[in-house]
Amino acid sequence: MVSSDLRIDGVLEVVVMLFQVLGVATLCLTRLVPETRWADRGRIGFVFALVGLGVFGALCGRFDSEFALFAGGTMTFLLIGMIIGGGPGHATAPRVLRIVAEPKSIA
Repeated sequence: MVSSDLRIDGVLEVVVMLFQVLGVATLCLTRLVPETRWADRGRIGFVFALVGLGVFGALCGRFDSEFALFAGGTMTFLLIGMIIGGGPGHATAPRVLRIVAEPKSIA
């Protein structure tokens, strides 16, 4: 059997980094394209990233890793990024006013 020098705290730190990247990507996705179906997927991914950062950040804290602090800072940044900005929760499409000439009747 092959022995591995893989440390559990190193694996947890890599997972925290992946959740950080996922969180920033989904935040950009929901903010840049709010009217598409990708925004809904981004919101789901955003919640998944926040939960993952919370869980794996706490596990990193058990190993006295500094990535627990980075996970908490990233969660704060992501929550502020999602809260500030546009008014209502879901952006509404602007209404287009179309003016059409009525045909003249000859009477």
